[in-house]
Amino acid sequence: MRRLRMLRIFLAAFFMMAVTACFVDFTGMSVQWLGWTVKLQFMPAVLALNFAAVAVVVLTLLFGRVYCSVVCPLGILQDIAIFLRRTVGRLVPGRRAAFGKTAPAVNARRPVPVRAVRWAVATAFFAGGFLGIHFTWLEPYAIYGRMASSLVAPLVRGGNNQLALWAEQHGSHVLQTVEVIAPPLCMVVLSAAMLVIVLSLAVWKGRLWCNAICPVGTVLGVLARFSLLKPKIDSAKCVKCRLCEKACKAHCIDVESGAIDRSACVACFDCGAVCGKGALTWSK
Repeated sequence: MRRLRMLRIFLAAFFMMAVTACFVDFTGMSVQWLGWTVKLQFMPAVLALNFAAVAVVVLTLLFGRVYCSVVCPLGILQDIAIFLRRTVGRLVPGRRAAFGKTAPAVNARRPVPVRAVRWAVATAFFAGGFLGIHFTWLEPYAIYGRMASSLVAPLVRGGNNQLALWAEQHGSHVLQTVEVIAPPLCMVVLSAAMLVIVLSLAVWKGRLWCNAICPVGTVLGVLARFSLLKPKIDSAKCVKCRLCEKACKAHCIDVESGAIDRSACVACFDCGAVCGKGALTWSK
């Protein structure tokens, strides 16, 4: 799975940069060339009755929740936080025990409180949408969009203006100053708070936000149960070293029972990449 993992990382980096550029680029070129990455976001595609929503459903039924690890910017942001946490755990001796603990076994199912929260949030989100009450602070693309627009876009515009002034002082007029649009303070505060919450949950429990709160994750998790290709543990090859459990950011692997919670697996391929025995496969 190492090649699949590398391909996933490459595609995730592309989507992350492309979607972010569409939010922070003030020239309009990013939307012109990369706007299709925005159209692939699941909930906007569903609301727009876009064919992309069908494509995401088909992709999930074939390969599981690849969308959550490759296309969703909020999911990729969590993966970055998880990667940094693990890097700190490896580099800082005093943190090794805290950041390197094996994920708890899950017996192929989410704990009851997590499942209850998951379905309660999903029910409130979709029922509210049907009644005209939109919980947009629960939708991953909307959350990330507000973060990028409120926290990053003003910095990009301000940085451009500083470079433009510096270039002008040196006789160059390649860059032009642009208006820095200050977002409402309440939007900045709420966006910063959501950023802290999402990243804190990622550092603490991996993809907990995706599997306990995110309504898109809940929907795609149901579909992933019926995916054609799925992660499997070959009991004949498995030596129960638990490296896959430690690598699993969704905490969905139980080596003892040989079970994997496919509804929680986000198809990151981290587990197979660390398995030296080839016990983890992605097959029918």
